[in-house]
Amino acid sequence: MASHVLADRYRLLEPIGHGGMGTVWRAEDELLHRHVAIKEVRVAPDLDPDKRDELIARTMREARICAGLSTHPGIVTIHDVVREGGRPWIVMELVSGRGLDRVVAEEGPLSPRRTAEVGRQIFAALDSAHRAGVVHRDVKPANVMLLPDGRAMLSDFGIAVSDSEDKLTLTGKLPGSPGYVAPERLRHNVMSPAADVWSLGATLYFAVEGRSAFERPTNAGRLTAALESPPDPPRRAGPLRPVLNGMLQPDPEHRLGGSALDSALAGVVAGAGAEDATPTQLDVSGSLPQTPAADRAPGLLDSAPLRPAVPMTAGSLAPARLDRRGWTRVLASLLLGLLTLIAAPLLVEYLSSVLINDDPAPSPSVENTAADHANALQDAPPLPEGFVEHTGDGFRVAAPGDWSAAQEPDGLRISAPDAAQDVLLTRVDLDGATPVEHLRALEAEHAGRPGFRSITLEEVDHPAGAAARWTFETAESGVPRMCSGLLVADSQGRAAMVVYSADPERWEQEAQTRQAALDSLRRA
Repeated sequence: MASHVLADRYRLLEPIGHGGMGTVWRAEDELLHRHVAIKEVRVAPDLDPDKRDELIARTMREARICAGLSTHPGIVTIHDVVREGGRPWIVMELVSGRGLDRVVAEEGPLSPRRTAEVGRQIFAALDSAHRAGVVHRDVKPANVMLLPDGRAMLSDFGIAVSDSEDKLTLTGKLPGSPGYVAPERLRHNVMSPAADVWSLGATLYFAVEGRSAFERPTNAGRLTAALESPPDPPRRAGPLRPVLNGMLQPDPEHRLGGSALDSALAGVVAGAGAEDATPTQLDVSGSLPQTPAADRAPGLLDSAPLRPAVPMTAGSLAPARLDRRGWTRVLASLLLGLLTLIAAPLLVEYLSSVLINDDPAPSPSVENTAADHANALQDAPPLPEGFVEHTGDGFRVAAPGDWSAAQEPDGLRISAPDAAQDVLLTRVDLDGATPVEHLRALEAEHAGRPGFRSITLEEVDHPAGAAARWTFETAESGVPRMCSGLLVADSQGRAAMVVYSADPERWEQEAQTRQAALDSLRRA
């Protein structure tokens, strides 16, 4: 076959890919002296004639659909269609890249920034198709091509449907790939742009995590998980987490899409630090390199550059201090894409060195001594049933037993299985301000930002020292999030903030969880 010439023009050279519909060949166009890719559609000899005709019609439809979309740089160009041996051969642009599935298998997961870059490019290609009335229906890692020049392209519109075409589907065939098919398609075979967005979200999850969001031993298990379960909590996604959460919403009416999705992905690309510039450099157990403020895009709590974090070990969180503007950078990353990282328990481990043990003990004449504060924290209310304490750097914080804790560059994060709730702990340098003054300064910086609304901000009593509580909502990445933070300072000005964050629909029903998490800070 490798010496075969189609239509006296296209010489087949070598197979470069295989799929459910046949083989893709590298070929030479002997008329224009260029290399092309040719899709050979294999038809089983014993295939029912009606199904054979359906398969051929489907292939021709793909050629027509892609030919109409080929002006977009993110979609593989169709050059020609040749009929030979009773079936069509599609002549396409030869893309000198690798599938996303291969890249991850060979090099490991992509960084959040690179994943967001790929996501923006593929979403732009999908958006172009959607505007032309075409739904792809099979967005998955194997159909995302990564080119050496950094571009990403979308391929294989083989099961795409167009508003102007018949909706053909091979009898008995799943219209897509398990783990990448939107729930509404599995339930009702609803084909819409929102379903492609869900599949893209699952694809980006794979890119940044190195595994499926619904990884199970069997295809049936993956289908069931996509139908009935939330995606597995991501571990490496960082600022991309809320974007993935928005894209993988089971209800298409609540799914992130359109300009909001593009803006959210752009925010991750612009807000990522230099440590995130290459696909394999993300290491959540290491330090956070310093990046000049000029190289960063403005975040929700933007101002000055974030100071580099001290390297962390698995058992401790280094007490790196952040000035007030640096803390705004942290919340910026958290609130940037939905309070992007405001999802979990970063604050837990910082409190040990923050509230009490960093400095020499104050004079006994000082009314609120460090010992008083330590005792106050040790006397925290008993934990609710089912809560588990997590320890870091001399302090403990509690969360429900099925939540997962993970060290990240900014601290320790504890997240619910469905990523709908989390707790964050981080250290704050008040720079001479009181807790309420510090929060009011942050509130003023946020005012007028899209999706942000301050609800309450007030001083509160706390046994460890001066404290203030702030409740607000944000939608910086296009996904709404409710947040409640408690900022506490001791008599020496050492301070830490615990932030609980949740999806709005869970806010009221999880009031007890929220309060218990905020109240749980104590000495280890």
